[in-house]
Amino acid sequence: MPDHKKILLIDDDLDHLSICKLILTNRGFNVLVLWNTDVLLEVVKDFAPDIIFMDHRMPHRNGLEATHLLKSNEVTSTIPIVYFTGLEKGEDLAKAAGADAFLAKPFTIEGLLAMIGRFLH
Repeated sequence: MPDHKKILLIDDDLDHLSICKLILTNRGFNVLVLWNTDVLLEVVKDFAPDIIFMDHRMPHRNGLEATHLLKSNEVTSTIPIVYFTGLEKGEDLAKAAGADAFLAKPFTIEGLLAMIGRFLH
């Protein structure tokens, strides 16, 4: 499935980013990580990911604001965004943000891969 599909992971937890990147690159994905959202739009336009995983608690602008920004931009609006957070109301935040899906933290490798498979056929 990968054929070097591009995945952007956005999370302020560097350990979480490292683990997810390792798992996904070992499966053939091209993975880029961001730990803040200050240059989000520029990075998304340059990297052109096939899917984005967005955490809620982020420096600069939170996941809700960042997802709104991407979904309201003509160039980035069609990129699937999976909101992933451990917050109790995470699914509600994902809907409010306009995300395409929600993945609760902690998640399994199988859950992560299933979510990717849902959007990248």
